[in-house]
Amino acid sequence: MTALALLAVLAPTTYGFGPGTRLEYDVKVVFEGFLPVLGGNEGVVDVTMGVLVTGAEKKAETLQAASEITAFDLVFNGAKLPLTVENVTQFFPKTTIELTPAGRIVATDAPDRQLPVRLPGLDVKRFPDITYVPLELPEEPLETGNSWTFERDFGGQPLRYECNVMLSTDETAKVAVRVAQSYTVLENDAYEVVADRASAAREVVTTLAGTGVVTFDLKRGAARSVQMTNTATGAVTDLTSGEKSQRKLVTKLEVRLKGAEGGALQASNPRPTRVRVAPVWERAARMARDAWSWLQLASVFGLVRLPGELEAWVAPIRPQVARYLPWLVAR
Repeated sequence: MTALALLAVLAPTTYGFGPGTRLEYDVKVVFEGFLPVLGGNEGVVDVTMGVLVTGAEKKAETLQAASEITAFDLVFNGAKLPLTVENVTQFFPKTTIELTPAGRIVATDAPDRQLPVRLPGLDVKRFPDITYVPLELPEEPLETGNSWTFERDFGGQPLRYECNVMLSTDETAKVAVRVAQSYTVLENDAYEVVADRASAAREVVTTLAGTGVVTFDLKRGAARSVQMTNTATGAVTDLTSGEKSQRKLVTKLEVRLKGAEGGALQASNPRPTRVRVAPVWERAARMARDAWSWLQLASVFGLVRLPGELEAWVAPIRPQVARYLPWLVAR
């Protein structure tokens, strides 16, 4: 083996963002279980999106990459929310990051915006971390059997990663990933995170644990795919009564690079409809509850006015909407 080849083998793996880089990703996230954004109801939210990543001029010791959402769909309990890409990019705008070749993000121009509710693993400033920069790479090359750990900040608390290279070839490395995080928040009656205990209704201690696999393209210097399943278990204490309860939310993330092995993600299969015909009062209550849930989701994802498709849903709860989300029903 020549000295040059030996250096190539021993060199650490790096990301390959640079001028001319253009990567298109399909992303799918499914939240199933307790959803604070829906007023504390159990439910399923399916999010699918397209993400375009482009490289920029390299600096002396760092790389730059920009990402933007190019397609977006959100389905709540089988019903599609009429959001547009423009609605969503108000919340997740085009963002440029600066990162080390190993994938440690050192700067971002993402807005310093806090979600009105907290979904484990989802952070406005950390969108690149769950899509196209899923790993901080080790100093050693990604050879079979190599392992390492690192931490990233999500929502103000460290998320710990444990990584092990399952299989490495000339083209790709498959990395098994385990993540863990715990944090405590205070919530008000609307399930919003608050800092002041005097305005809080409950305390929630959340423990998150997840496993998955990242496939890294060694030639491109980019992630080919990410598959993660995270389970967040919350221990809830009512601050007035002292009553304790538990909640659970499972988050499944899939990311695939277009044109890479595995192809694009497929749309979710329609969920089976219920055969039972509910009484009219039960259907009316469910319509009102689902309408309020849709509106809260719309508010979180940047919907600034009410689409015509939701008018019939909103009619039974228009006074509440006018009180809490007045911009959505303003004439």
